[in-house]
Amino acid sequence: MQDFMKDRYGVDDLSCALGALGVVLTLVGTIFNLRAVSIVALAILIVALLRSFSKNRDARCSENAAFRRMMAKLPIVGERFGSTGSGYRGSGSSRGGAGSAEQLKRQARTAKKMWKERKTKAFLKCPNCGTMLSVPRGKGKIIVTCPKCHARMETKS
Repeated sequence: MQDFMKDRYGVDDLSCALGALGVVLTLVGTIFNLRAVSIVALAILIVALLRSFSKNRDARCSENAAFRRMMAKLPIVGERFGSTGSGYRGSGSSRGGAGSAEQLKRQARTAKKMWKERKTKAFLKCPNCGTMLSVPRGKGKIIVTCPKCHARMETKS
């Protein structure tokens, strides 16, 4: 599966939104016995899957950016989409080749380390720069300083 998804775009905010809309429409179509709504829901789910399996990264990135700009204008959900990042994909994911492969390896190492140390350390993300910080568990309220941007935050470990 990893080799299959190697050059594919993957899941982003627009794909997740399409998937959620498809599931909701499927439920509505099933509950109220509306065949046309169920067919539309199936089409939306297929589009979400096709986007995720696409190899055309530039087109999918521009579609996702347009979706994020549109969602940022909405009053309630706009806060989640207000940042200029690209959602689940991360800011460095538009690079191809070794850059993204190295990024995936780094993420896998970090996840493995976090899983191994989950009982002794708590992990949090710096609100300024996004660096993952580890603090000892069970120390109560502590003040943590990010080593990268020197931002201070109070948190419970």
